[in-house]
Amino acid sequence: MKIENTLLKICFIPLLYIGMMICSSSCTDENETNEQNQPFKSVFVEVDKEKVQAKVVDGKNLSLSFETAENFSEAKLNIELNDGYELIFPKDINKADLANYPVLNFRAPDNRIVKYWFNIFSKAFPILDDTKIGVVGLPNDVTVQNSTKEVLVNFNKNVMDMSNVELRFGEGALMEGAEIVSDLTYDFTEGLTQDLIIKLDGIDRPYKVRLNVATAMGDPKSYGFTNVTNDFVDAQQYPFLSVYTATSVTKVPIRNNAPETPWSWDVPADKVPEYLAFIGDWSTNRPTETIGNTLFAIATIDIKKANASMKSNNQLQIAVKDAGGLITMSGKPLGENTILYWDGQVLNRTNTSDAGWRAAVGFDDEGKVSFYNAAIQNDKMIRMPKYASYPDDYLATASEWNVKSAACGHPWLVRNGHSMTRLEMYVNDATNWEVALGEAWNGTRARSFIGITYDNKVGCAVVADGMSTCQAAWVLEKLGWKEVFYVGGNYYMANDFIPTLCVNGKLVVGDMNQQAQYCIAIDAK
Repeated sequence: MKIENTLLKICFIPLLYIGMMICSSSCTDENETNEQNQPFKSVFVEVDKEKVQAKVVDGKNLSLSFETAENFSEAKLNIELNDGYELIFPKDINKADLANYPVLNFRAPDNRIVKYWFNIFSKAFPILDDTKIGVVGLPNDVTVQNSTKEVLVNFNKNVMDMSNVELRFGEGALMEGAEIVSDLTYDFTEGLTQDLIIKLDGIDRPYKVRLNVATAMGDPKSYGFTNVTNDFVDAQQYPFLSVYTATSVTKVPIRNNAPETPWSWDVPADKVPEYLAFIGDWSTNRPTETIGNTLFAIATIDIKKANASMKSNNQLQIAVKDAGGLITMSGKPLGENTILYWDGQVLNRTNTSDAGWRAAVGFDDEGKVSFYNAAIQNDKMIRMPKYASYPDDYLATASEWNVKSAACGHPWLVRNGHSMTRLEMYVNDATNWEVALGEAWNGTRARSFIGITYDNKVGCAVVADGMSTCQAAWVLEKLGWKEVFYVGGNYYMANDFIPTLCVNGKLVVGDMNQQAQYCIAIDAK
């Protein structure tokens, strides 16, 4: 058994000898007592208002069997001593920590130290062996912490979809007679902690299932970022918001050796894959560089606290300073053709290159952000899935997209944790060719992005200069963004456009007076 919790070691395997618990130095003497020299007449233990009598297993061990008790860190002891014996540990019999120190130490009349270990069993913890628990289709990588009644699932972003994680319990994982009565398929995009209900003896024994996404979240400091949250908000008032900035970003894969907007006809056919390599085409050993003299700013907010919306008007022109929001970011430059649906009305129904459908970001009435391939039909937004091949009839795969506002954009570089290749980008854009890669995507331009992280935060990011679209998206993916959507930036038709990010009305990067077709505003719920 590998369940990593002291309480589990004492509570869930009947008659398990606990020989490695930490206790005072007085616990190290050998116990030489026997039944004729037993230090007590009786031992009662009360936990969570359930009181049981300890049974003597042998000269070193006592067993306790509970029906519902859970909090063994605050047990009450009632011990009737034999003549001449003294209880010296635990000191406080009304608040004994049996979770971490499941032992009784007695002083005998001849000053010997006599100790008894508790073997504790409780039906409140029906999970016996976490090595028998795993994710369907994957090797077991689940641990159980019974002190908190938590099942911890370690997330692997390379092989797992956090929106569809199904647990399996093998034979021997649960106590005899226990059954799982809740759904074992979890959507952790709705929250990293979900419910698990196990029924035993007609009583629900609830656990929490938590997805551990730590391995998917890179440390911003390792790439050159500094936490500057306190410069913009009171961290005690907004503990769910973070702001990071970097003026030099390390370990970034190099750009393609090509112009800022390369085309396939520039080079021979056999050179095109390298010349137009997109983020998903990059090899893991691609050469890297440090990009200095820039300003890369990132603001994230917990999804459950985020009320995100699009700010625009019928003139398709709004300044960042007028958009409001705890987090505010500029959208598309003025004049760039893009499908724009705002507050239930179509403001613009065409994209660049006459793309009838394209990747889009949407905002619903509850302030939730989502991403789909999208189009307009009957003056309403419709959504389509990610395509593995170019669709003959995209409408056949379309459904209503229940959003209040939405805007198309390209490229959508990281989709549900997958970094898109050049060819995948093509078939997920109505143009079905390299226009799908975006404007000036290989250049060192100023850019803005919106996305979702593995730890369920909405993120807005702006890089002032010095990075290609793929380079900036690569950094965000390494920092734990599972969705990276390009919002807007400057290019040959909007050279003066300055992508802007503000937090709490304070400028992080850009120009507060910058005009855009729309802005993204995120308030705290």
